[in-house]
Formats: sequence, C-alpha cells, structure tokens
Amino acid sequence: MIKYVVFDVDGTLNQTDLYAVEAYQKALEKRGRKVTREEIISCIGMSPMSIVERLFGSLEQEELEEWRTDIREYEFALMKEKSGTFEGIKTVLEKLKEEGFNLAICSNAFKEHIWMVLNAIGVWEYFDEFGSLEMGNDKSEILGSLIQKLKPDCICMVGDRMYDIKAARKNQIPVIGCAYGYAPEEIKEADIIVKTPHEILSAVHKLL
Repeated sequence: MIKYVVFDVDGTLNQTDLYAVEAYQKALEKRGRKVTREEIISCIGMSPMSIVERLFGSLEQEELEEWRTDIREYEFALMKEKSGTFEGIKTVLEKLKEEGFNLAICSNAFKEHIWMVLNAIGVWEYFDEFGSLEMGNDKSEILGSLIQKLKPDCICMVGDRMYDIKAARKNQIPVIGCAYGYAPEEIKEADIIVKTPHEILSAVHKLL
C-alpha cells in the first residue's frame, strides 16, 4: 500500500519568522517603508506574487525583479544563521518514515526556494516528492498534480493556513490543521487540529 503524508513548509515544518521578518523588513526599508512583524507574518505561506500584491498592489517589471533579487538574498543569507524547524518536527518525520509512510511537500513556492529552506532546516532528506509552483498556479492545482503523480492508496495533507485546507478539500483528501503555525484562525475546518508537532503522528494514524 502506498501511503503519503503531504506537508506544507512555512508555518508547518519551517519556523519561518526566525529569518523572514528581518529579511522583509530590510527589503522594505530599502524602499522607504516600515512594516510591522504582524503584517509580515500574515504573508507567510502566500505565493510570491500574492505577497507582492499584499505589500505593493503592483510593481513594474524592473521593480519586481529588483524586489525578487533583494528578498531572495536577504532571506537566504539570514536563513543560514537563524532557521529551524518547529520543535519535534524531525522526530515526527523520522517516525512516519519508520512506519512506512512516504512524505511529500506541497508549497506555494518555487522548487529552488523549497530546496534552500528544507536544507537550511535539515529535513530535505525525509521527503520523496516535491510539489511546487512549477506544477500549478496555486496550492490546489499543485496538490492535484502531485496526487496524479504519486497515485497513492491513501494520502493526507498537513498545513497551517487556509490554502492548505482549501487544497485538501478541492482534491478530496483529509487534512490536519497546525494550530502552532501562523494562522490558527484559518484552520478551524480541518479534519483534525493539532496544537504541537508531536500530535501530527497520532492525527495521521486516525486519518489514514
């Protein structure tokens, strides 16, 4: 039997605020803008273009390219010093693998960014497949493409934002909502809500 647990990255595996808040503040200060920590946290988990729309409305192509370069450089530099998983994530991933589950990623980021993040937080090697923006325009499409590729006998999604819930519902698979992430108010419709990473394992057992 092919069993898959599909994980979101930011706010689920990755404690993104450790470096992203400072990176975005630096990039925005360079443009004469100051934003609160809360404003940046609200963007975590969104696609790159959705973040641009939230912060700027729109940008000309040259401005957009400059923004992408700056935020990439700031994030990747800070990631090397300040990144990490939420407590208990590695133990959960190890136990899932030991119990015969395959693990995959479904993210609103491009694969290069996913690779950088998962390597920085030390969990890349746990995952068999990666769903990224190269596979669809939003998380629902990405998850759908991933499911078609994996052809699992059973599968569930784990995430911390409404995008994860909507993607799971559209693709008719169960979903675990992570209340320890960045938008606990958005995951109330999840099949199971976990308050800590340690609870993910038992939630997977209940759903699959």
